[in-house]
Amino acid sequence: MTLSSQPSAPLVVVVGATGIQGGSVIRELIASDKPYRLRGLTRDDSKPEAQALRELGVEVVAVTISVGNEAAVLRAFQGADIIFSVTNFWEHLDAPRELAEGKLMVDAAKAVGVKLYVVSCAWSVAENTGGKYTHIVQWESKAKSSYTINLANPYVGPRRLEDGSYVWEQPDLNDQLYPYINTAYDYGLWVRYAIESPEYNKGGGTILTWGELLRPSEVAAILERVRGIKIKVTTWPDRETQRKYLESLGAPPHVVLDVIEHAFMSEFGYYFGREREEEQQKIWASLARKPRTLEEFLNANPEFFAQ
Repeated sequence: MTLSSQPSAPLVVVVGATGIQGGSVIRELIASDKPYRLRGLTRDDSKPEAQALRELGVEVVAVTISVGNEAAVLRAFQGADIIFSVTNFWEHLDAPRELAEGKLMVDAAKAVGVKLYVVSCAWSVAENTGGKYTHIVQWESKAKSSYTINLANPYVGPRRLEDGSYVWEQPDLNDQLYPYINTAYDYGLWVRYAIESPEYNKGGGTILTWGELLRPSEVAAILERVRGIKIKVTTWPDRETQRKYLESLGAPPHVVLDVIEHAFMSEFGYYFGREREEEQQKIWASLARKPRTLEEFLNANPEFFAQ
């Protein structure tokens, strides 16, 4: 652990410090052999996660990052050498709000003269599919202010049937490769790389995050072997059936469209094939440690998809 109180150590401000991504970033920077001063931002500094950060030596600051609260955000960013920022569309399902909050943080970072700004974001699906898919709103809002495949997401993950088995509907049977990542455990690895790599620290760039690239058929086989459950990988018969299912879960109309158009992943790939580029492969191989595989994640989290 190399947290420092020396003014010469760079001050890293982490947005969402008690959340999944921000928490992972803090843990990885603490694990680094380089000295850092860490300031974690959270809306509620009384929660146990915030206290745990204090005990590790992290400065915890309570702040709500929202339009109208710019002065407080500016104060929270003051003195930062490096900022890690993240937004959460799924918390409020409001893309314009996410965009506004993302821009608010960019403006505040510029105002305090931050040297490196690391943002958790996504590419524009509309732009990268030639306008074929235009309703992936949380990707668009993130792209304009610069999702990990979630097996537990009821909208897109396998769903349990009455007999205890699972069915996992795909847009088609392309059996495309998808990136999987244990975000809470591994995400910070890439942020640490961005901060500590001279190339990205000085020149910036795009870094893709994934622990393992797997096809739906491979994921199903791993779950069956490790958990002893049965999963049938199939396709939605049509969009109308998928739409009715999503509506039965209470998804609002714009989220229904968003999830249905996740079909772009099967056609174009989650990262549009860029994860196979030599530069991204080099970054993956240069991380401070190897990310967890899906099987390692399952073994470390026995409650996940437990019978």
